[in-house]
Amino acid sequence: MTAKRTKERSQTRAHAASGSSAESTSALSQRPEFTTVCWQPKSQPFLFAGVSLVYLSVVFGVYWFSEDVVMASISLVALLLVSWRLWIPIRFHIGPTGIIQSVLGQQRQLGWGYVLQTRPHRRGLQVIYQTTAGQYSLRKTIVISVPFAQQDLLKSTFDYYLQEQ
Repeated sequence: MTAKRTKERSQTRAHAASGSSAESTSALSQRPEFTTVCWQPKSQPFLFAGVSLVYLSVVFGVYWFSEDVVMASISLVALLLVSWRLWIPIRFHIGPTGIIQSVLGQQRQLGWGYVLQTRPHRRGLQVIYQTTAGQYSLRKTIVISVPFAQQDLLKSTFDYYLQEQ
């Protein structure tokens, strides 16, 4: 259902950009946008397999020593909750309003004013941002993983918007 809505929205944007009123806002339509889905089983299958084997061995070890299925189940659930980013796909949309992160249908937007800097990462780009504008605010990090062929496009999209500030 959400894929259908996304397709309809992109078609609506494309249709609106071709209208006569959109010609006056052609500068806005030329702004780069980048969308990617970060999902570890797809992007890093060897890491995913390794983590799965470690988790299975830990759960098996807990069962071996405790001989209790409930305790082994609790340890498995705890491991899965701690590493939820490995198992759930995360969608990133980078555009004029900032970074929109979607996880399980919930969206969180990070405006460009909060982004402090970006650093290259072995699988994409590391984004360091500030949570509030206060002196004692926290600095947090997002890593956006993309295939090697798309890393330059991701970097150039960030460079475009960060130069405007």
